[in-house]
Amino acid sequence: MTNSDEWKGTKSQRETLRQMFGGRCGYCGEHMVSMHADHIVPVVRLTRDVDGRPLPASERRMLQPHLNVVSNMMPSCAPCNNSKGGYSLEKWRSLIARSHEIVAREKPIFKAGVRFGVVIITGNDVVFHFERTAQADAVHLVSNG
Repeated sequence: MTNSDEWKGTKSQRETLRQMFGGRCGYCGEHMVSMHADHIVPVVRLTRDVDGRPLPASERRMLQPHLNVVSNMMPSCAPCNNSKGGYSLEKWRSLIARSHEIVAREKPIFKAGVRFGVVIITGNDVVFHFERTAQADAVHLVSNG
C-alpha cells in the first residue's frame, strides 16, 4: 500500500468519494444528506478491552489495516452504513433479502400489514446501487460500441 492509497478521510478524499455516484449512497442510491465513508470489506477495529470497557484512543487499532485504502471505500448514507456494520456485502445482502422474515418473527404488526395488503413482500433480488450503475454503464458501452 502506498501513502496515496491509504484512506485518511481527508477533505479531498471525502469529496471525491461523495461524488463517486453524484452524491448518492453507493448501496441504496438515495441522495445523502451527510455521507459516511464505509469500508466495503470491513476493517476490524479493536475499541474495547476483554471486559468490554472502552480502550484509550492510543490503544485502539485496526486488525486489518491493509483494507484501509481508497479502493475499499464506498459512499454510504447513515442508515446503510449502520445497517451494514461489520458484515461482508454478501452477508448483508442475505440479511436484507430475509429482512421480512426477521421482522415478521419480531413484530406481529408486520404480519398484519401483510395480511391487510399494506405491506407487500416482493422477493426481489437485492441489487446495490453501485451494481446497477455498473450494469447500466456496461449496457451503455455495448450500445454505443
